[in-house]
Amino acid sequence: MLALAPHRIGAQEPEIPTLRGNITAVQPPDAFDVDGYHVVTSRTTRFFALNGKKKDQGALRGLIAAGVYVQVIGDKDRRQRLVTARLVKIRDNGERELSGTAVIDRMFSRGARPVFRADGYNFRLASDAEIGFKGNIDAVTDVDTGTWIRYEGTRNESGEVVATKAEFIKVKPHKSHGDPAKFAQVTTFPPGSMIDLDGSFRINLKPDKTEDTPGGECGWYRVPDVPAAQEHVRRVGMSLVPKYQRDLSDDDPAKIPFRFYVVEENNIRSDLFCHEGLVLIPVNVVNRLRNEDQLAAVLADGVAASMQRQQDRMSGAELTTLLALAPAIGVGGVALIGEPLVKHEIGRKMEAQRGRVALSLMADAGYDPWQAPEAWRLLDPRQQPKDPAKLKYPDRAGYQLEILNLQYKRAESSGAAAAQAADSPAKPD
Repeated sequence: MLALAPHRIGAQEPEIPTLRGNITAVQPPDAFDVDGYHVVTSRTTRFFALNGKKKDQGALRGLIAAGVYVQVIGDKDRRQRLVTARLVKIRDNGERELSGTAVIDRMFSRGARPVFRADGYNFRLASDAEIGFKGNIDAVTDVDTGTWIRYEGTRNESGEVVATKAEFIKVKPHKSHGDPAKFAQVTTFPPGSMIDLDGSFRINLKPDKTEDTPGGECGWYRVPDVPAAQEHVRRVGMSLVPKYQRDLSDDDPAKIPFRFYVVEENNIRSDLFCHEGLVLIPVNVVNRLRNEDQLAAVLADGVAASMQRQQDRMSGAELTTLLALAPAIGVGGVALIGEPLVKHEIGRKMEAQRGRVALSLMADAGYDPWQAPEAWRLLDPRQQPKDPAKLKYPDRAGYQLEILNLQYKRAESSGAAAAQAADSPAKPD
């Protein structure tokens, strides 16, 4: 006779979160906003950590800030867009192990213990860091912008990375064999102008050779002859190019030939970066954005992509190895994670890296990095809802909110300043 397991009186299934996402505004002492909902807490609301070290209730409540990821369980009023929270699970973005490869794009101090920025993080070396060199560099004192770093380290609660392992790399870039004039910024656009994936122009191309040809998203695009709009995008784009890149001589193989154009494209709601240095932005993207800071956020993603493309040339063997292993990852001979999923994971990590770097480029150029997630939020849906407050934050925006909370904390306690910025006119030329 089979023995039945005793029934657990009072046992309950875990509650499904009523609301989840990144906090977009805080109203002290007991309220915050997530994805267009106003969340109210009370003395009886319980707080738990989704990860990280266990902390008491006071410490967990103290983690509430714009950008922090939370899951909220409580009573939802859809009409009032209000959630009264019984339980708040909060992700503690404290110390975290990180690794990666990136170019150093800014130096804060040089010498035996340099402080610098790479991969969208601020770095310093641990006192016992394991340091190595590759290529045309053999001393920490030679580390400068344009040097690459392959690192392992710990990100602290302020977002700074303390590197425990660092390999500094200076490789000789591949020389470009193209015509320099081909990579110059074009400023006049005769009627019928079209641009190819490498930035070359044609006039009155056959109608069937458009972005729908085998080049896919990297096919031909019509370039509207609207001088004011083209110049505006070019000016904002160039202001986002890292200073070390602008300071390189034109014949330096490491210099990226940045060019920025507005193009006609109705379906893509993002920047296009099909060739190193070439950043295209569709007219429909420009029209959706509400201010210049949001325009800068999209262009900064394109600038970061070109910097990333240089990295791809260095780590191509690593990417090939990952893809070669992909079909073998599975259970019982069935491939659960194949090449498409590995590519997706690589793509997700590359998007996150671009997101971090884009925020740093925006901050350097004097734009408000907090407008970046707002830009991606506006661009995400195919059709805009009647009530913009109901717009969800896509994954890339949520990730940027977390980085903003760590590295670009803002002083205001509510979303009023962000809302005001979102509706403000673009910066004057």
